[in-house]
Amino acid sequence: MTIVNLTEAPAAPRQKIVPKLYETDSDKYAGPHRWQIQPWAKLIRRAWRHRAYTRWTEAACERIDVAGLEHLNDLSGPAVFVANHQSHLDTLITQAALPESVKRKLFYGAAQDRWFVKGKKKLVLKPWYQSLALGTFPIIRGGGKDALSYAHWLLQRGQHVFLFPEGTRATGDDLGAFKHGATLLAIENAVPIVPIYLGGLKKMRPKGTQDVVRGVASLEVLPPIEFSTGSDVAAATETIRRRLNRVHSRRQQEKIFREAA
Repeated sequence: MTIVNLTEAPAAPRQKIVPKLYETDSDKYAGPHRWQIQPWAKLIRRAWRHRAYTRWTEAACERIDVAGLEHLNDLSGPAVFVANHQSHLDTLITQAALPESVKRKLFYGAAQDRWFVKGKKKLVLKPWYQSLALGTFPIIRGGGKDALSYAHWLLQRGQHVFLFPEGTRATGDDLGAFKHGATLLAIENAVPIVPIYLGGLKKMRPKGTQDVVRGVASLEVLPPIEFSTGSDVAAATETIRRRLNRVHSRRQQEKIFREAA
């Protein structure tokens, strides 16, 4: 595990306040559901995994190339997992590729104004189904520090949290700017961050379409990073992005070489 001390980093520039993108009527939304970490809920989630995850992965993927799982061997406590965000298939691939010891304690942050809206008729859009079957919890977009209060609660109870720091699925060829929420969670709770690089998924299901083109997905786990107390948040976030971007650049070069061969 890499331990990084960024206390000497220069002060980060003041961040622009992001306006709230959701309706302010809290009665419109449901969750988080704290019962989702109970043993009975985890048992149901595992029993429903094929319905919620595996069948879609099997339909979409010719195969999943997995690397770096050995970096999880020394992970003894809770952690914040982060990954680049390519597609709605991202969480499906992590569920297929990560070991059971991680999955049974893994909970995904999801936009409250999309996935935790009351009154939806479709089963997968019902907030209770999101919490129970998919293991997600709501994040208030533009909600500031309170947006991740439930994520703090999960970590304090020994659970893992999975976030996509880009905040939305990528549309260009480069990784987007990373938000600081995952870094704050890790530093304030003294837990490591586990960076994961996902590949091939944007081509399989691009943003803006529901069509899936069957293909090869990949997942690479990078060594966990543990930031010391008091580390500069902006510098820590950039450290995470830079490490994932190195993998991204390597994968892009490999793609160019394959296409030229």
